[in-house]
Amino acid sequence: MRNELTTWLERISRLALIKVRDDEREIVIRDMGKIIEFFNSINELDLSNVEPLFMVLNEKPVLREDVARGGLDVNEVLLNVKESENGFIKGPKTA
Repeated sequence: MRNELTTWLERISRLALIKVRDDEREIVIRDMGKIIEFFNSINELDLSNVEPLFMVLNEKPVLREDVARGGLDVNEVLLNVKESENGFIKGPKTA
């Protein structure tokens, strides 16, 4: 299972465009293992007589009115990005 978790960590970090430092790898792999064990324990439960829930609360969700507001100025937004080109944010190339 350890090799599988290592492979998953490499794949997830590549897809999420994050770098996991060598000193963090063991911690993340251990935590991923605990999460998988938890979900596996749920899979072992007999839930055949349990009605599926679509909403946990009996109350209606609190909704707010959508109100259109003015956005930020393009130049103001571009001040906070690493790279831009022709008024657009330039991001890293993905596979």
